[in-house]
Amino acid sequence: MSRRSAIALIVRSRKALLDDADERPSAEAERLRAAAADLTRLLFDVRAGRVSAFELNQPARMRVVVSAD
Repeated sequence: MSRRSAIALIVRSRKALLDDADERPSAEAERLRAAAADLTRLLFDVRAGRVSAFELNQPARMRVVVSAD
């Protein structure tokens, strides 16, 4: 997957988690916000080129390999 597509995927996944957190009880919402924070760090790492492969569990489990630009 291109770096641009990988970043877009992470952004969509992060937004979905945060949207879902707004509708959940506080304990579950905190767990979802923590997962969104992990995606934020992943986003920065992918954008900077420090990560070239990763796994996402939301919305479905998938392994992403970032191709060279």
